[in-house]
Amino acid sequence: MKGVEVAPRSWELKSGDTALGVLFLIDIDQPWFRCEFMPGEGWAEFGQLFDAQAAAVDSTDDQRIVEAVGAVRDLPLKLHPLGEGETITPFIIQIRNGEKVNFRY
Repeated sequence: MKGVEVAPRSWELKSGDTALGVLFLIDIDQPWFRCEFMPGEGWAEFGQLFDAQAAAVDSTDDQRIVEAVGAVRDLPLKLHPLGEGETITPFIIQIRNGEKVNFRY
């Protein structure tokens, strides 16, 4: 669409009423959406769960992975679009170093 400026897709990540941060789409590598992450107020409370998930995946310890992925999966997470679109739930999400996000739904 030449000459038309399209707003980037972005979502607010929430657990219940707590805003964990905002995801800004940078690429799609089906089935994954690759995003940059801007932490929000709730990141301090929940960030350690995502850090533990990333460390578990890197460890290749199956039991550790199951526990860490389960802890994130059990959160009441929702992705609320900034702009038009529907709220996304359920989904799989990985946040690394509080900066990079991969999610799929």
